Amino acid sequence: MAIRRTTRKRLRAGLVYATLVAVTALTCFPLAWAALTSIRPNEEMLKTGLIPEHVTAAHYRALLAGRSMYFEAGGAYRPSTAPAQHFLAWFANSVVVSVATTVLSVGVSTLAAYSLTRFRFPGQSLVPYVSLLGYMVPSIIYVFPLFLLIVPLGLADRLPSLVLGYVSITLPFCMWLMWAFLKSVPIEVEEAGLIDGASRFQVFRLIVLPLALPGIIATSIFSFIVAWNDYLIARIFINTITQLPLTVGVMHFFEGVHVDWGLMMAAAVLMTLPLAVLFMFVQRHLIVGFGAGAVKG
Repeated sequence: MAIRRTTRKRLRAGLVYATLVAVTALTCFPLAWAALTSIRPNEEMLKTGLIPEHVTAAHYRALLAGRSMYFEAGGAYRPSTAPAQHFLAWFANSVVVSVATTVLSVGVSTLAAYSLTRFRFPGQSLVPYVSLLGYMVPSIIYVFPLFLLIVPLGLADRLPSLVLGYVSITLPFCMWLMWAFLKSVPIEVEEAGLIDGASRFQVFRLIVLPLALPGIIATSIFSFIVAWNDYLIARIFINTITQLPLTVGVMHFFEGVHVDWGLMMAAAVLMTLPLAVLFMFVQRHLIVGFGAGAVKG
């Protein structure tokens, strides 16, 4: 009987692990295909098969050096520097916009959530749910009102317009998540700090923020991902090629019928690496943040 039960447990565990491996392989396949294509020589670009016969770093060198080669149907290559020479500028633009969006979203949402959980005012209980309702609205609806707003402010075709657009998308959910998380922070801890002579700001900085760190990390990752991966708002708000973020800039590798697939895939890998590395370092805090905010809230 015990042997049969142990066999069933092993079979169940084997089925679970096999399913997880299959799902992981299916999920990681596009990234693996992009990585393998990025190291494939141009001569093999149209050959079938996932594994390249030869390996080259030419696409990465050309991308970072600001030069490229477009493959033509006749077997020749046409040099071009127009798209690739701006890659580092696009990368810097995405970093600046994503970091600025994250700082603003997390800063405002943390202060707003703290006021919602610690102070009393009319309509207090409705604010988090109204905020979450704003996040449920499709982002395309915000585009045209935001565009009418940024033009009089002189922000059109400038990076601050992207920050404003992304904050309008990320802030509602960030505030709701921080509200749910800060509700789980015991108010008695703050009262003990106030009794010991600390000011309200000192209590917030030295007690609340360290306890809310997992929630802050979770909202930071969410804001950064939204700003880093967005295409729609950047495509509408930015026209100057040097001001483009990565998501829009890499589309310039398509020039009519000429597509530099090596550069496209190398750019895709370089775009994915920052988020992958970021997740590796904050994965534990991210899970704790979402879990605490959802369960205890």
